[in-house]
This record gives sequence, structure tokens and C-alpha cells, in this order.
Amino acid sequence: MLLFTASQLNKPADQDESLKELPYAWRRVVLFADNMAQATVADAIGRSPKQQLTWIGLAALPLLLPFGIPGIATSLGYLTFLLGVGYALGFGVPIPKKIGEKRLPPKAAGVLKKFLGIFIRRVAPHSRPRLFIMSHPRMRPINGLVLAFAGLCMAAPVPFASFDNVLPAAAMVCITFGLRVRDGRLVLAGYVFTALAALLVLLLWWGGYAVFAWVSKQPWASQWLGWLFS
Repeated sequence: MLLFTASQLNKPADQDESLKELPYAWRRVVLFADNMAQATVADAIGRSPKQQLTWIGLAALPLLLPFGIPGIATSLGYLTFLLGVGYALGFGVPIPKKIGEKRLPPKAAGVLKKFLGIFIRRVAPHSRPRLFIMSHPRMRPINGLVLAFAGLCMAAPVPFASFDNVLPAAAMVCITFGLRVRDGRLVLAGYVFTALAALLVLLLWWGGYAVFAWVSKQPWASQWLGWLFS
């Protein structure tokens, strides 16, 4: 599981000298994060499908932490669904002007760069261009639809859980960055995380329904509801 710890976040990962020795594709991701910290939302997300994919991966990084961020995950999930469908069809999704004119807060941009530094230090040494079939243009519709499905899994409301965003976030990060650096195994890992995310959502809904059905059959439940609405 791709998780970050508090001790890792306190390290100046964005200033790590090892980042300068990264392959060109990973250095482009770091440069994109730097530009994202200074640009408006519309400029950061961009209009090309490739740029929008990179933005999704960066935006999903903080959600790899196993706790909920109210509102953020749902919004990112729906936006990922739209951008994923756009990528599958081969066009960039336009961003509403009211949202596009906003800027990322400087503090949030700094935290994002730290997340990216930690992720790259863990993944980049083991990543390289391979399994090109997964990043081939012919796979664009499938990759886009799987990414869109991961976004729906993130946006889906589930009962009794605040850790359900980790798996779809991992899927989004792996697919988007895997396509960016042409690492087919990373894209394939994103497929696996998407399947696990869907399974988790189904299990949580099944568990929530089972709890509701059990509670509704208890005598004290009807008495409590009667007192509540009396």
C-alpha cells in the first residue's frame, strides 16, 4: 500500500538532490508540480488530456493517507471521472471559468511537492519504460475508462468508513504516472487497485446494509425512533 508517514512529510523531499538524477519523464512530473504551485487551476489542469492526467495524479497523492479529507475526495472523484472519459475519447475537458481562476494556496503547494518527492523516491528507482502495450495509444479508451471508474469509486459514498479513498487514489496515481513515464507495470498496478477499490466499496455497502437490517429488527430501535420523532 502506498502510504506516507508524518516523519517522511517533515523531510525536505522537494529539495532532495536525488531528484535531479531522475529519468527525464519523472523530472517532467516534478517540473509540472512546480508550475502547478504558481499557476491558476485552469492552467494547472490544462486543456490537453496528457496534462490533465498528470494533474489527476498529483491531486490524488495526498489522498494516499489513510484518513478522510471532507469534500476533497468526492470532488476529485467526479472530476477524475470526467477527465478519464475525456481521455478515453481523446479530448481535454474544459474547466469552468469560476473554478479555473482560483490558485492553489502556497502552503498546499509545498505539501504537495513533499508528497511527490516521497512518492518518487519510493517508486522511481524501480520504475522504467516497459510493457509498452499498456501505454500504447490503442489502450487509451480502456485506460481512460478504468481511470474514470476509479474516480467513481472514490466519489461513491460509503457507510462507516473514512479510509476508502486510499485504494482509488492509489489507482489514479499509478495509472496517470504510469502513462506519463510509459511504465506498463505501474499502469497494470493501477488496474489492480481499481478492482480492489470497487470490491471495497461493495463490501462496505453490503456491511452497511447488514448492520441496518440487524438494527431495524431490534425492539429498542423502534422505541428509540418513536421517542426521537415524538
